[in-house]
Amino acid sequence: MPRVANPLTKVRKRLESCCFGPANFKNLPKDKDKVTDPNAHLSFYRNLVPIQREIVPKIDEALDLACERLGLKRDNVHGFVRANPEINAFCRPGIRGNAVVFVNSGMIERLSMEELVYVMGHELGHYIMPLPTLSVPDGQGSTRPASMEDAVVHRKLEISMDRFGLVACRDLQVACSAALKIQSGLGAEHIRNDFTVFAQETIKGYVRDYKEYEGEAFSSHPAAYARIRALYHYSQSEEYLDLIGQKGGRPHAEVDAEVAKDLDATLDFYAVKLMEEAVEKFSHAVAALHLEMEGKIELSRHTIERRFTPDAKTVQSLAADLSSLPPEERPKAASAKFEQLIHLIINRCPYTMTAHFEELLPKLEGTKVHGFASDLAKHFHEGLKAQRGF
Repeated sequence: MPRVANPLTKVRKRLESCCFGPANFKNLPKDKDKVTDPNAHLSFYRNLVPIQREIVPKIDEALDLACERLGLKRDNVHGFVRANPEINAFCRPGIRGNAVVFVNSGMIERLSMEELVYVMGHELGHYIMPLPTLSVPDGQGSTRPASMEDAVVHRKLEISMDRFGLVACRDLQVACSAALKIQSGLGAEHIRNDFTVFAQETIKGYVRDYKEYEGEAFSSHPAAYARIRALYHYSQSEEYLDLIGQKGGRPHAEVDAEVAKDLDATLDFYAVKLMEEAVEKFSHAVAALHLEMEGKIELSRHTIERRFTPDAKTVQSLAADLSSLPPEERPKAASAKFEQLIHLIINRCPYTMTAHFEELLPKLEGTKVHGFASDLAKHFHEGLKAQRGF
């Protein structure tokens, strides 16, 4: 039997400029297009309203246009309306061979047909570029990125999805208007698209104390301000202008650098600070234990290139606190402290800490703290597996 060409190959090649950072086609999983259960969407036809021109013409026209402009076969795309007033839409993962898009009724009621084309393009981007994103329960019946590091990657993925949406709607004003309506929950009669004023107002909320962002740093989506700015930058790129039949534009690398700057100005900067704090707390605690156990320490053993340099005063202060406890209480106190710190690094920066351990443990060989540090690394990896269900 002759091999059937993958219909997404040409689509991906044509839309490569939509990729931002690690969210790119080179990082797709090997089984990205494997057909596991191509008929898994059929039950939705029984329980939801299918998107068809004879039933819901506005959203069907939007879906048709998005497919046409992205280069997708409409026969491979199935859409359904959910009776939900929230302005939301999503693409069902795990059904290979088909794109299955769900749109809430609240979104259809508030957005224009052109704005819905943008939304459909965004959601179909998750079909074109099905990158896995690790998530865990958030304790409130939903999920969040598994760590702050995962959240940073997820936010970059959403920037890529927004670019698919812009290619689909081909109008910057329409894309930004949709983003503002989604952010506010308002319809056209209640909101004006003054993006300059919106930017001036929303940027007021960002303060330099990174500790304020503990919860926000797990957000899977960038701030609306950063997303609107990213759409503006991409609309000026030479690749986007070429896709819509125009010439000129700015180099891709220059555009991506501007987007990265805006992400850093809104949330990623603070997320990085929180992750650095977790690494520093853990590393100082290990160095302090080393000092307490041996009475002296070579701080160079705890220096991790481009990631962590111990502060002597901090190490001495933590070691003194531990030494002030009765000898029989120290092991229990140290274990309790490291239990908290392991939980912190698993939630904030597990990938960074994995690399940190790989460099740290060899440096500690021959010291009294090496065995304890090795046990901590093992405990960390076990905790990480348990959190992610591996």
